[in-house]
Amino acid sequence: MRSSGAVLGTAAGTATITIGIAASGNFDLVVAALFVRGIWWWTIGKLWAETGVLPRLFGIATMVLAVLAIGAAIASAPMNMQAATIWTSERVVLGLWSLGLAVVLWRSR
Repeated sequence: MRSSGAVLGTAAGTATITIGIAASGNFDLVVAALFVRGIWWWTIGKLWAETGVLPRLFGIATMVLAVLAIGAAIASAPMNMQAATIWTSERVVLGLWSLGLAVVLWRSR
């Protein structure tokens, strides 16, 4: 893995955590948090799909989640959707993804 990919993943992850924490207290930031999480999922998924650190299929699935998150952020902003509904749905998807990651890591040990 190139160091540039590691730096990009770290920077995107830091932004995701920071905006996610802020969005937990301020629902006006939910759309931004979705967008940034999509960027992080894309970065990590691409890294995994290209390097083989984790199974390629899981990397591709993570990239699909990125497209969905960015699409949800773009679609929900002008539609004035309920932030609580979007945030809850996003948390469910994040939880399922985390369980999937746990299974992948458990199987690779």
